[in-house]
Amino acid sequence: MIKKLILVALIAFTATIVRAEALSLADLPDMKQGVAWSLADNRLNYLATVEIVKAWKGLALEAGYAGAAKNTEDKVVLVASYDVFKASDVTKIPLLKYIVFRPGAYIGYGRVDVTEGQGKGNNEFDYGVSASFLEIKF
Repeated sequence: MIKKLILVALIAFTATIVRAEALSLADLPDMKQGVAWSLADNRLNYLATVEIVKAWKGLALEAGYAGAAKNTEDKVVLVASYDVFKASDVTKIPLLKYIVFRPGAYIGYGRVDVTEGQGKGNNEFDYGVSASFLEIKF
């Protein structure tokens, strides 16, 4: 009798965890991948953002990370972007639903990964233009 009770409790607990995980994954924002051209460094950087505010008619505010560059190193960025093109609006090919084109402008704060004692100097402000090409949905 006790073994059956423990088994039922274990199954109920596992089902609760699985249900909670499914709900939390459904609430994750879409991850956008693209490139950013730094006007401070004159270099092309990798860009990864998530949408934090969906504004009016395709405008959005995103937050994320821009890759390493010579002067500003790694950056935390805010991006204002506009939804120009989604391949899912044009075709029904499943793999193409991730293809988008979202041009934007960004501002960022560089050298976020510098550890103490390396003597690399102060953090640097960065700004530029960006374009997202992939939108990964969870």
